[in-house]
Amino acid sequence: MKNFFRTILAVILGNIIYSIISLFMIFILIIIIASASGSARDKTSITPHSILKVSIPSSLNEMSENKEFNINLGDEEEMISLHQIVASIEHAKNNSNIDALYIDMNYNGEISYSQIDILRKALIDFKTSKKPIIAYGEMVSQKSYYLASVADKVYLNPNGGMDIRGFGAQIMFFKKTLDKLGIEPQIFYAGKFKSATEPLRLEKMSDANKIQTRALLEDISKVVLSNIASNRKISVDTLQACINNLSIMDPSTAWTHHLIDGAKYIDEVEAEMRNLIHIEKSQKIDYLGLNSYYSNQITESKSGKIAVYIAEGEIVDGTDDDGNIASQKMIKTIREMAADDHIKGVVLRINSPGGSALASSVILRELELLQSKKPMVVSMGNVAASGGYYIASSAEKIFAEPNTITGSIGVFGIIPNMSKFLDDKIGITFDEVELNDHAVMNVNKPLDAIEAAKIQFEIDKTYSTFKSVVSKGRHLTMEQVDSIAQGRVWSGLRAKTIGLVDEIGGLEEAVAYLAKKTKTPSNDYFIFNSKKDKITRFIEKLNTKSLIKNMIESHLKEELGNNYSFYQTAKKLNHWKGIQMSMPYAIELK
Repeated sequence: MKNFFRTILAVILGNIIYSIISLFMIFILIIIIASASGSARDKTSITPHSILKVSIPSSLNEMSENKEFNINLGDEEEMISLHQIVASIEHAKNNSNIDALYIDMNYNGEISYSQIDILRKALIDFKTSKKPIIAYGEMVSQKSYYLASVADKVYLNPNGGMDIRGFGAQIMFFKKTLDKLGIEPQIFYAGKFKSATEPLRLEKMSDANKIQTRALLEDISKVVLSNIASNRKISVDTLQACINNLSIMDPSTAWTHHLIDGAKYIDEVEAEMRNLIHIEKSQKIDYLGLNSYYSNQITESKSGKIAVYIAEGEIVDGTDDDGNIASQKMIKTIREMAADDHIKGVVLRINSPGGSALASSVILRELELLQSKKPMVVSMGNVAASGGYYIASSAEKIFAEPNTITGSIGVFGIIPNMSKFLDDKIGITFDEVELNDHAVMNVNKPLDAIEAAKIQFEIDKTYSTFKSVVSKGRHLTMEQVDSIAQGRVWSGLRAKTIGLVDEIGGLEEAVAYLAKKTKTPSNDYFIFNSKKDKITRFIEKLNTKSLIKNMIESHLKEELGNNYSFYQTAKKLNHWKGIQMSMPYAIELK
């Protein structure tokens, strides 16, 4: 009887909790609908002499779809995407009510140098309007300064500082931890540069990994420092010397070395902006945030003759994308684009470090079928490596940003042996009865020689297939592919010299190429991911699991701060199931 009442109580409590969550989701839906209708009414509500404020969020996706409905009632800019920021800057260039652009340098987010290059390109184009760009910060990171260096004037708080220390990379290693726990990460890989598994099998970087990482850093450093030097009208050698001596970390030395235009407080900067946009000293400056500007001023096209599909995240099997590229879901999308007679060509925008080899293979097959019906080109974002490169390889033409991370043509697999950990640490043992020699293969017993040889054979076969796909798609011999494969990571610039990409350029150049080929206007394109309206996408995601998950992820990110990347690394290690085409996650470019 006691258990009966306990069960009844649990059911009642569960129903109450479910009802509360359901009411909460309905409440959020009402807010979204009200916001959407409110935005439609306010599309012309910008006052003259307004300033567009460019405040970069802590992390930046190509598209905001994956983070669009996180529970975030604080900073509105957290929901903006790279595509939307660029669109906002381009629109503001020709908006007569926007007199200037203000860059807030007070951020130290996770955005990449490749993403910053895209934003810098939009800002440089904005300057052709002759509207001023002013940048201001208090504690300024290297990445935020790189973005701001394109501004007409760069100011630093007199008591602030600049953290510009050059380029380095750091990898976290888990081997000693696994040894202490008694976990043997039975690892199989192909490609001497395939460093994705090094954190599990080594205590420091291999010589091959150091070679590729140094080359990557040198390529990125060359682009970034030359751009800063050009914008600030100083030599690269002078800039390098300042960085090596740590002589530009305070406002006075930063000004002496011409990296900023002065040390000013925010009220002094705003007084200068009032003069620039010709408003009274007592008049309040009307700042417009990126998210509200995009929502109120820009209408996304839902159709066009060129479809841009943004494939972003880790490549995984199945339909549950969870912010990644889910093979079955992407297949459905590819088929929709192939069947749409109105679409004359497709630009596949890839921002992915790779993932499941099987999922990558399944996606590539559908892309090849798509290309038998209409042309497709690839535009690479921050990273298009390993499986991300695999799905790009058959494209008619591949465009990459200068600092795109690509290549990583190699594969690996991991099957941990946790028998010692389970026995020694928590006292769990196993026994079995087998009718066949290898009927029981799992993580609580070591692989025997035959099993290990079979897995390595599958790894080598997958690697050979990978190289064959690249050879066919890039019109290279197998010997040429083998010399540039081996799991090595390349920058976009260097990838062009070795034939892995065709052109250095962004999404705009890829669209322009396809527009010319299909004889359509270059502005007649649309983002296929945005074909559904926001409310429809919200309803599709309206479930308790994703709401709770988003809330937990948001809390962890806030609590862990810069250490959040360690959590992400551990989480991604848990996703590695089956043979993987993935680049090393743990390289953190400073």
